[in-house]
Amino acid sequence: MEEALRSKVNFGKDTLAIHKNLDPLLDFANEKKSAKLKWAYYMLMADAFSIAFDNVNDRTDRYFQLALNTIADGKEEGLEMLTNIRWGYYYFTYRNVARAFPYFLRANEFQERVLSATIPLVPLHYGYMANFYSYIGDHKKAIIYLKLGIPYTEEMSRKRIDMFNAIGVYLRRDFQMSESEDYFKHALKVAENAKDSVWIGIISGNLADFERTRGNLDKCLELIQRNIEYSEKFHEPLDAMRANIALADIYIQRGQWKNAKEALYKAEGYVEDKPYFLQYKKEIAKAFADIAHGEGNNPKELIHLQQYLALNDSLTKQSNHDMMQKIYWQWESERYNQAVATAEMKKAQTQQKYQLVGILLLLVFVIILLLINRSRNKERIRSALLEKEQLRLAFEKSQVDQELMVLRDSLQEFTNTIKQNDATIQQLRMEVKHGDDLDPAYQDKINDSLSDMLETHIMTDERWMKFRKVFDRVYPGFLIGQKAIYPKLSENDLRLLALMKLDLSNRSMGDLLGVSIEAIKKAKQRLKKKQEAIESHV
Repeated sequence: MEEALRSKVNFGKDTLAIHKNLDPLLDFANEKKSAKLKWAYYMLMADAFSIAFDNVNDRTDRYFQLALNTIADGKEEGLEMLTNIRWGYYYFTYRNVARAFPYFLRANEFQERVLSATIPLVPLHYGYMANFYSYIGDHKKAIIYLKLGIPYTEEMSRKRIDMFNAIGVYLRRDFQMSESEDYFKHALKVAENAKDSVWIGIISGNLADFERTRGNLDKCLELIQRNIEYSEKFHEPLDAMRANIALADIYIQRGQWKNAKEALYKAEGYVEDKPYFLQYKKEIAKAFADIAHGEGNNPKELIHLQQYLALNDSLTKQSNHDMMQKIYWQWESERYNQAVATAEMKKAQTQQKYQLVGILLLLVFVIILLLINRSRNKERIRSALLEKEQLRLAFEKSQVDQELMVLRDSLQEFTNTIKQNDATIQQLRMEVKHGDDLDPAYQDKINDSLSDMLETHIMTDERWMKFRKVFDRVYPGFLIGQKAIYPKLSENDLRLLALMKLDLSNRSMGDLLGVSIEAIKKAKQRLKKKQEAIESHV
């Protein structure tokens, strides 16, 4: 199976070559009457036609469906799992994430039932699962699949190094820094034993961040320069770009402006005009602004700051969209898991019903034979029915608790985002405030950029209504209770109370409501007076 799945599938757009090279496998599968090899043939055909069309297409979908039909008897759960993984990764590759989502979720259902040792090419397929779950922000799930796949990699293979390094990256994203560094060091040890210079360079760059955090700039510089050397030597442009930006930051920190500019010019040479590079363009613009400031070149500093602000605006809009999309996908994942659990519960309940029917029939037979035990048997029946009802109520409560948990996490995510945006806005204001002798035209442009950034998260009436629905679910009865106690509270008062409940600062509330800090303070004073007026009459 593994040998078959390793067959060449890239024949460009030559569909005749696809059939010529892969159809013999179908003939061999039919000759041996092997459903597994036939399944492998359909997998290869699906991959080959996805490459030929270089996009999502009906031919590939049809081959995936044929693969599923081939193992429809339910005896090959491992292959059914792989079909869903590969079908989902096909959509994921062409960034059709919405269509990829259900396939990965269905594949995940099999994980606990299928032995990893029975799955062909375990590291490859579990790597697909890890990539997907990392993309939607579920790093814990991604790490689970990587750890399951590592034992099936060769001791000094690039795949093994890649998986250890990926675990380190995911742990770092979840702020588990000590565990992250341990995995990076283990990955580096494997790479050094394998004499894999490319991975030695990449992992050195990852470890440099930890040395910089500890203040070991010399060690950090050594690791970054090693990363750049290997990345340039073995043509790894993305890693070389990131390493040169990190190198420039070290030189800026040391006031070595010339060296910093040289590193940034190298980094710019790797930048492409694609959304992926937006973050790196922003970092480069900010670094150039810092260099100009250090050299006392105010006009250049202003130009780079303007570029930085424009890029930051674009990145903020993109990040906000990506963040909300990931929250939605995680919510969809939870909802899907709940649906699966519900289906399993219903299945169990159905089995219990059949068992109950059998028990009842047995009880009837026993009652006929042993009338003396009639009262005891009736009590047992009533007890079983009561237990069933209690299970149903407990399940319904669990569903409500799960839904409330998702809403509470969404509200916390909203609060954290507002605080983070507030910090970013204040940082930009301080940078502009400390600029020397700014040209009025540039000042206006920077102020416009800041205004645009503020407008992106002003709470409009429509956003307030959506926000209140979530707030009322997480804090049931809070706003209604306040309105009942203080009938004269306006809708604006209720907004203020809700934001105060989330422990937001006056500035954050002002930015959200589109008013000044002084207006927030006055609004709080008016609110307090309304409350005191009611309390004085009680």
